[in-house]
Amino acid sequence: MLNIFQNIKGDKAIWAIAALLALFSFLPVYSASSNLVYVVGNGTPVGHLVKHAILLFLGFGIIYGVHKIPTHFFKGLSMIALPIVLVLLIFVLAQGTSSGGTNDSRWIRLPLVGFGFQPSNLAAVVLMIYVARYFSKVRDVKITFKESILPLWLPVFLVVALILPANFSTAAIVFSMVMVLCFLGGYPMKYLLGIVGTGILFLYIFILTAKAFPDLFPNRVDTWM
Repeated sequence: MLNIFQNIKGDKAIWAIAALLALFSFLPVYSASSNLVYVVGNGTPVGHLVKHAILLFLGFGIIYGVHKIPTHFFKGLSMIALPIVLVLLIFVLAQGTSSGGTNDSRWIRLPLVGFGFQPSNLAAVVLMIYVARYFSKVRDVKITFKESILPLWLPVFLVVALILPANFSTAAIVFSMVMVLCFLGGYPMKYLLGIVGTGILFLYIFILTAKAFPDLFPNRVDTWM
């Protein structure tokens, strides 16, 4: 155990914050487990806490393994992972309606292990790495909107558009994170404002289309309002 702590690199404050968040996360899990047990009749409080502890253990194991990988490896990995997450998002979107006639399918269940994950969360991480990779490549080059449409904004809008129908909040958060990263990367402010305006316009068109054709395009627009 001591050898593991000695091999931990990076900012120790970040590790401490992650550990504290993991520790405090048992409180809401215990609170929610009581509702699942006594109202829904699903499992036991101890069972839910044990499952949460296992997930945290696996999560920290992944974090530890990932932080040992050289950062330049992720640059190339983002190019491979981006098409994969796009396929996963399309797969989730194609699952159709799941409750109340709305398309709120967000999860992919893994067979045998009994766990699931949301491709939108994976897409957010991959997209941020991809955008960071783009700015690392053009840091010594003057950025123009025309030259950044295909390598930067096309993947961003594809990911956000595929997340939006089932999960507006995640789509908005991903879009906002990309905007902040672009600002920090030195992308011209006038272009960023134009991108934000375009995003709002497309959101407005999406809402109008979804309200006009609810049977052809199941969505969660009514739950946003």
